[in-house]
Amino acid sequence: MNQANLPAAVADWREELIRLGPVELKLTIPADPDRLLDDPDVLRENRETDYMPYWGYLWPAARVMARLVHEAAWPVGSRVLELGCGSGLIGLAALAAGMRVTFSDYRDEALRLASYNARQNRLEDFVILPFDWLAPPEVSPFPYVIASDVLYERKFHEPLLALIPRLLQPGGEFWIGDPGRSLMMDFIRLAQTRDLLPEIYDQNGHPCGFPQPGKFQLFVFRPVT
Repeated sequence: MNQANLPAAVADWREELIRLGPVELKLTIPADPDRLLDDPDVLRENRETDYMPYWGYLWPAARVMARLVHEAAWPVGSRVLELGCGSGLIGLAALAAGMRVTFSDYRDEALRLASYNARQNRLEDFVILPFDWLAPPEVSPFPYVIASDVLYERKFHEPLLALIPRLLQPGGEFWIGDPGRSLMMDFIRLAQTRDLLPEIYDQNGHPCGFPQPGKFQLFVFRPVT
């Protein structure tokens, strides 16, 4: 693959192999994403808009979430939307399981990186979608929406909850993977005030009675219509 298709802001890249059962995915990610924090363009945009280059990191819940998505008993060929795709690992897991994936992110760098990673794994049944949670575009609802490591800032909680009924088809599922950040509890309490009560699963897909800070959890929302 031609690395010229990757975001120009990153000088050095590394490859990581991700094993999902019998499938092995090659993931290209920044070798040192912290270096992005010193980039003059990133610093300027941070001063103007509070931007942080989160897309450059492979976040803590990603590997577990990818495995659970790959093992999901969804009909082959189902449409899946990944919110905040970053490097695209979660969407790659869905693609490798035979789904049709829409990678979405508000950063062009993330969309380019996710596209690169899909193509280098010869996974072609995808599209990309620029998507800002704070000003979401009109899209046709999906049967499945997936997101990982997206609860790290409280300001995103309300917009994210508002997307659940908007993006899901009737009977659909909205999956959020989280490593157990403290803000997770705030998100769940806010969801309860919106009558959005998720099912909670651990890293092995076993049901949990209550959220557990410090541990991976999968929250599955199935809104009643």
